[in-house]
Amino acid sequence: MEKLNEQGLISGADALRALADGKDVEYWCENDPSIQKRWTPIKAFNEYRLSYFLEDKPRFEFRLKPSTIKLSLEIPAPFRPKSGDMVWCLSELSEKGYEARTAYDAEDFIPHIAYWRTEEEIKKVVAALRGGIKG
Repeated sequence: MEKLNEQGLISGADALRALADGKDVEYWCENDPSIQKRWTPIKAFNEYRLSYFLEDKPRFEFRLKPSTIKLSLEIPAPFRPKSGDMVWCLSELSEKGYEARTAYDAEDFIPHIAYWRTEEEIKKVVAALRGGIKG
């Protein structure tokens, strides 16, 4: 089990164990001018010297590749519709990512789904979600 420090870093020995277990490990070395991004995935173990992982005063920092993303989105607030309201909601079945609905009874609205009043509002929601989620 990898021991994460408060910055989410793991030791070189834990990085080796994680690689052996098939986990995605990234490194960062301040002295490496070839690195374009701060964190670089370790693609093949044979590209790296064992000493990089086991140095007494490590030049490299290691971490497990984050498996979550952080979203910071500003979208129009949804509302709770009433019977007869035409609403807009997210839809995975629509190419646009949303659809319109009209409910003729209050039970036609599903409580855990968010609804918006206008197509312009839902377009902003879809654009924010599509732009904010990068894999």
